[in-house]
Amino acid sequence: MANLTDLQKQVSEYDKRYGWDRDRASHIVLHMSEELGEISRRILRFEGYKIEKFDQRELARELTDLLYLTLKLANKFKIDLDKEWNSMWKRYEKKTSRK
Repeated sequence: MANLTDLQKQVSEYDKRYGWDRDRASHIVLHMSEELGEISRRILRFEGYKIEKFDQRELARELTDLLYLTLKLANKFKIDLDKEWNSMWKRYEKKTSRK
């Protein structure tokens, strides 16, 4: 499995190929909001709040779209997500509650 550094590099190369590495951070966040809305809609379907049919493949696609945009935003700010993940996980391992 690829690590976050590999995924960030893959996104960076892809974005450069199409000139999308010049996207503004605010536009990336806007797209993230849109994807989160699509994820929310799929969850509402799953929980029965929306009467439309739930399709787990659709949810998977929306989640990976959001991951792509997260990697893209991290690249924009030169954030090493592998390093940050490990730091975050150390904090989480010490937690005993949601407080």
